[in-house]
Amino acid sequence: MTASIRAAKTALTALALFAVLFQTACASSKKSAQEDYRELYNQHRYADAYKAALEAQTEGSSVQKEQAALIAGLSAAALGKNTEAENILKPLLKSGDQTVSGKAAAQLGLIAYEQNRHAEASELLNEAATKLTGDEAARASLYCGDALRAQGRTAEARSSYERAQSQVQDDSSLKVLISDRLAAVSGNQATGSGQFTVQLGAFSSWQRAQVQADRYRARAQAAGLASPRIVQTTNQQGVKVYAVRVGRFANRAQAENVQRNMGAEAKITTATNE
Repeated sequence: MTASIRAAKTALTALALFAVLFQTACASSKKSAQEDYRELYNQHRYADAYKAALEAQTEGSSVQKEQAALIAGLSAAALGKNTEAENILKPLLKSGDQTVSGKAAAQLGLIAYEQNRHAEASELLNEAATKLTGDEAARASLYCGDALRAQGRTAEARSSYERAQSQVQDDSSLKVLISDRLAAVSGNQATGSGQFTVQLGAFSSWQRAQVQADRYRARAQAAGLASPRIVQTTNQQGVKVYAVRVGRFANRAQAENVQRNMGAEAKITTATNE
């Protein structure tokens, strides 16, 4: 065998080995991309998770594609891309996997709730609460109750909160939120009596008011007060708003003490329309 032939065969062998290694690397890279999107999502790297999940969604079994689509939709929602999230998640409502369809329904319900589509939100969150388990189901029931309450469907909201209370398992902060909601709709939330109250903000949407009430819950309880309540009233322009208030006081001096503890957003007002 001549030297030139031996060189050629050596080159061909090297090329074949390179091709095998290249294919193996590509396969490994694709597998890695499909596995990594979950880890990226859990690390709150939503932009990276969104991109990786969209790539993983194009390959694999139908189950793998649905799981990738779910993470892509959840990541899109976390990034504030609600239109993209809805487009990705809506087909998953028909998934045969209860966890996939339940999580899709929960996220779609939260998007609808955020956009004041309360009737749609309560339906989606109720669906999620029946498909998910444990704290995830309890959280869906909690926000389903909020969406029902925003529609004035108080009795149904109470039932949803009671269901949340039976579903919650490990999340202690969630247990407190559920108890607060139940107290509010059952009329057991002691607010005191008197003409004055401390208002922590007034909002055009129920959910924004609820977020504010949740923000101030610990501070109010530390001051020995009941959790903040939401009162539907009208502002000076006659527009309907949801006011977040804490306590009722016999005189202004008592209200001023609480106002100082609540912070710069707190304002003293009269407890009208309660």
